Amino acid sequence: MQNRWIKKILSLFTYEPVRRKTFSLSPSRTKGQNAILLRRTKPSKTQNLSPLPISRDEFQEFLGRKFCSRQNPDFIIRSLQTSWGQITIAFYRSLTDANKIQEFLIGPLVEFLPPTGRPLCLNDLQDHLTYCHIVNAAFSCEDTVQSIIRGMTFVHIDGFEWGLALDFQGDRGREVSEPHTETVVQGPYDGFTEDVSTNLYLLRSRLATPDFIAEDIPVGLRASGAFYLLYINGLTNPKLIREMRLRLESVDVDMLYNVGQLEQFIEDRPFSLFSQMITTERPDRTLSFLLQGSVAVLLHGSPQALVAPVTLWSQVHSPEDIYYRWPISTFARFIRIIGTLITIFLPALYTAMVVFHPEMLPTDLMLSLAAAREHVPFSTAFSLLFLEVAFDFIRESALRVPKIIGPTVGIVGAIIIGQAVVEAGIVSPVVIIVSALTGIAGFSIPHYSLVNSLRIVRLILLFLASVLGFYGVLLGLVVLVHHLSGLKSLGVPFLSPFSPLHGPSGDTFVRTAAFSVERRPFYTRPLDKFKQRPLNRPWDPRVPPELLLITKDVSSPAKGDKQA
Repeated sequence: MQNRWIKKILSLFTYEPVRRKTFSLSPSRTKGQNAILLRRTKPSKTQNLSPLPISRDEFQEFLGRKFCSRQNPDFIIRSLQTSWGQITIAFYRSLTDANKIQEFLIGPLVEFLPPTGRPLCLNDLQDHLTYCHIVNAAFSCEDTVQSIIRGMTFVHIDGFEWGLALDFQGDRGREVSEPHTETVVQGPYDGFTEDVSTNLYLLRSRLATPDFIAEDIPVGLRASGAFYLLYINGLTNPKLIREMRLRLESVDVDMLYNVGQLEQFIEDRPFSLFSQMITTERPDRTLSFLLQGSVAVLLHGSPQALVAPVTLWSQVHSPEDIYYRWPISTFARFIRIIGTLITIFLPALYTAMVVFHPEMLPTDLMLSLAAAREHVPFSTAFSLLFLEVAFDFIRESALRVPKIIGPTVGIVGAIIIGQAVVEAGIVSPVVIIVSALTGIAGFSIPHYSLVNSLRIVRLILLFLASVLGFYGVLLGLVVLVHHLSGLKSLGVPFLSPFSPLHGPSGDTFVRTAAFSVERRPFYTRPLDKFKQRPLNRPWDPRVPPELLLITKDVSSPAKGDKQA
């Protein structure tokens, strides 16, 4: 047991060698010892379907036993007598709309007249129930149970071995509102909700193409919802689709409540500190990843989408970068990168310089820091660790308390406690400045999961700096880069396009002008590599006429002259 946990801890800082079943998109992989087996066989679970009871009494007894109708008053079994037969209606009262059932189901069933001269068939009843858009036939007990637990209303006719499942679901949850964790100044203000149908509407209303596919993949033994695998047919690499579908189908648990749980099951390195996928609640950001060749996953009940593959730089990008002109977006990205470096290395560098390498500081600054630390009884590393823990307490309490008193907690923690510890001589004012700057710089990172990962990395570097000085910081940096270079996101290197080194894509550190980025990112290996034509500004006087002749766009000004 002890050796197993030691191996898990060491795996965080070592490169994982390529194994036989490791997935990769690289087209240069050859068949042999490290061949990729994408068509992995999964043992099929053969299930014998039970036929639907024909008699009304047997059917009602089956429903009452399966759904515990006596102990569960939310489950309704209603009998209806008509001139042409006895009907049983079963549904969950909390998942359906009673007014719709009365108006669009019971009324048409009472008025229905079966054809004369032949027995009633399934198509006759389906054609008559025209007020409901979703009418599915069921011939087994398992299909009946699945239909009811998904909020459908089930109709069974005495003497027939089939039934109908109709969609009369009620309120689908909260309305579309502004995202809470990915707020933007310029851009759309709608975010995902807990209802997957609403989320698909938000996506399809933006991407109106039949190539946008949403596959329904059931996951979990007791789950009432399903996963939807999203991709663009003809653009997304089929290897990505097959691999993500295989990972989703391999999840065999009772139930998953959020895509964050799913990420821990299907990511490449689950024991890493860094998330190799992105969870987003913005439809526009999800579509931007889909148009780059990635795949996304939606879950009913989760207001977020899970996107893969992604890179480390994608987690530093903000959703609003595409809505600003390229100089502004580039400047904002450099600010975030500087903030990322500050939140990782500033406490460790300050500790190393003050404790081990004071000769690197100017004389006046060194004397000022020494005077500030003269009456402090604790070491610099302990003071930074104390403030880091206190800052985490304030952050966690501000998230848990009601929103009305949330700002009060921040004011009490930042002003009163910060001033009190300085006056009490527990920490020096410089340490307060370093800790505050570190925390503020961390909040400049748009992806919240990356912020939490960097908090742990910052503490590790602080410990190494307090023991080994700059050598410890350098050792931690080498281990960090080594670990990041070994991560993969659904087969894609996490540090692409810099590890392995590849040509710039125009949207990594520097965001170039939108009309100059012609290709999609290479790391997803999309089938359609170009997202726009080479020349989108033929009217620009700076475009050479020879280029217009090559692209055959010289005819456009001529047509305009004739119309003028």
